[in-house]
Order: sequence, then C-alpha cells, then structure tokens
Amino acid sequence: MKIEIKSKDGIGMLAAFAQKVGSTVENGRVEVPEEVGVGFIQGYSFNERLRMMILNYQLHQDFAISRSNQPTHMLLFNFQHIINSPQSQTGAKFQPSVQITTQGINVELFIPKNTIQNSISLSIDASYLRELIGNRIDHPLVNTILENKQPLLFEELVCIPLLEVVDDIVTSQVPMLLQDFYYKLKAQELICQLLISLVSRDEKKVHALNIADIKMLYQVKERLLDNLEEAPSIAELSQFSGVSETKLKRLFHQVFGKSIFQYFQNFRMQEAARLLREERLSVSEVGYQLGFSNLGHFTKVFEAVIGVKPKKYSQLGHEDI
Repeated sequence: MKIEIKSKDGIGMLAAFAQKVGSTVENGRVEVPEEVGVGFIQGYSFNERLRMMILNYQLHQDFAISRSNQPTHMLLFNFQHIINSPQSQTGAKFQPSVQITTQGINVELFIPKNTIQNSISLSIDASYLRELIGNRIDHPLVNTILENKQPLLFEELVCIPLLEVVDDIVTSQVPMLLQDFYYKLKAQELICQLLISLVSRDEKKVHALNIADIKMLYQVKERLLDNLEEAPSIAELSQFSGVSETKLKRLFHQVFGKSIFQYFQNFRMQEAARLLREERLSVSEVGYQLGFSNLGHFTKVFEAVIGVKPKKYSQLGHEDI
C-alpha cells in the first residue's frame, strides 16, 4: 500500500503526514507510531517566506509525496542523507547531497518501504533570499536561481562545513523560547554554505528542464554509479538515456556542476574516503576495491579531490576531517 500526500508547502505536509500515519502534530513535530515505522518529522515556520523541515524517519509502507501545488515564488533546498543516526543508511549511493529546485519543478517523490529518510528541507522565497544576500553578488548561476524565472534543478555534493551546521541543528539543546531564532539562523547558514559551493560553478547560461529531462539525468546518474570500478563511456550513457551525447553532457554538467567523468571520479573518491574513515580499510584495499591497479594513481586522484593523501586521511581523527 502506498501513502500519498499532496501538499502546497512544508507545514501543510505536517498535518497531512500526521493524518496518514495516524499521529498528531505537537509543537511542530510528528512522531511516527511504532506500528507504522520509526522516527519523526519536525517543522519550523519562521515566517511566510522561510520554512524548514527535519525528516528523520522510516516507514513500513511505500510512501509518495507530491508537491504539485508548491508556490512558484519559493525555492526548495533538499539536503539528503544528511543526518547521522544509528539507522542511517551508508554506502556510495547515500552520500550527502543537496538538490536546489526553482519554480515549475514538480517532482513526485516515491520512497519504497523501509527506506530511511534523513534529510533537511528548506523552502525560501526567492526575493527574500535576495534581500538576505544583498545586491552585491554578481554571479550568473546564483542570479539565475534568485530570478526564479524558469524550471531548474541543481545538485551539489555536501561539504564538511555544511555537515557541521547540520550537526548543530540536530544535536543542539535550545530552550523553547529561543528555538525559532536559533533555527532560523541555522537555516540561513545552511543556504550560505550551499551558495559558497555553487559560486565555484562557471555556468553562464542554463537551460530550462522538464520532468522527462530530470528523470533521464537521474537514471544516468544511477547507471554511472552502479559500478565505481569503471565508468561507462559517454556513448553507452547516450544510448542508455536515448538523448544525444551533446545534450547529455550539457544537461548533466548543468545539474551536477561537473562533467560526467569528473562527477564519477569525485563520487568515487568520496566513497574511498568513506571506506577509509568508516570501514577502516587499508589504502591498498580501498584502491583495489575501486578498480585502481596503480596505487600511485589512486593516491594522486584522491589527493586532488579530497585534499590530502589517502594514507594521511586514514590517520586523521574524526575531529580533524
């Protein structure tokens, strides 16, 4: 059985979610009943132009969320696989990332049963974000997002400073009287850290996307990351996606901020870092597991992406990473 929720904004979703799972909303929080799953959703409405939701739950049923009535003036920032908990899923496909969607992108999210949701979702009025940032930023991509005139989607892998903000949001014990003030500042800090990553992109012109484009690109991404030992060729991915190599390369770079091979290598090294940090594998074990026959080449690629050599990285404490 599939649970379906159609909501026009994040706070409306709280009431709809509570009704579907047989719970109630108390102080902006919905606890999932044990017979349905585990976890909670917490919502904050700072004002009509900025809202935040913390989603940390797992349901025993298939689940679908439709945002088909999302106001067109709102930007959505969805930070995925972002909350560390005992139930968190790990592995290459669950690396922290954030999706930015502008007006006109109405994607239904389908979540298979027993899938762990650990994300933070922000919705912010585009004009309000411009007020917060000020008029002195002159960056083509950021300005395109703030103009919010066409349906666009971007995805960015999450950086360490952003994860530190998430940890503050999840673990801080803030008195009830100051919670709105505190979490509003943290929501703005999340957006700021994301924009710091986005300004490194060099797109001067972007192309509007439709649902078919988005589904195609995420199918290509899934295919690309199926085997981190060896990347499929552009020709293979073009045939798989049913679009020309030129269009595929252009749209992939626009959404993910890197060429297909750059994205593959970056993702591959993030997985290498995870294996060193969490699985405690040796450098040679990680290199060979990810398809490198030359450990010198693996070390060079790892250092270029992560910033330190893999051996040094494996020796760092969590507080140093």
